Amino acid sequence: MNSDKEIALGRMAFWLDPKDIEFLANEWRKIPDEAPEQVRETWARIAFRAHSALYHAGIKIDPQFPEAHEQYQIYSSQQDSH
Repeated sequence: MNSDKEIALGRMAFWLDPKDIEFLANEWRKIPDEAPEQVRETWARIAFRAHSALYHAGIKIDPQFPEAHEQYQIYSSQQDSH
């Protein structure tokens, strides 16, 4: 990894335990398809970087694929008021 390049791109180091990085790498799969595109794209970038960090550290993870009931739910403000 070239830290000067990352800094030039406006990125910074974010030190986490491997289990926390694995959590982030798997958590994005819980984002529902109906979530706003920006949310899905942001989580996809985070998951990609998390997977990449683990891969470059030589750490293999067990990908977790949530069941439908484990996914995050999107509620409209009208649903919340009832």
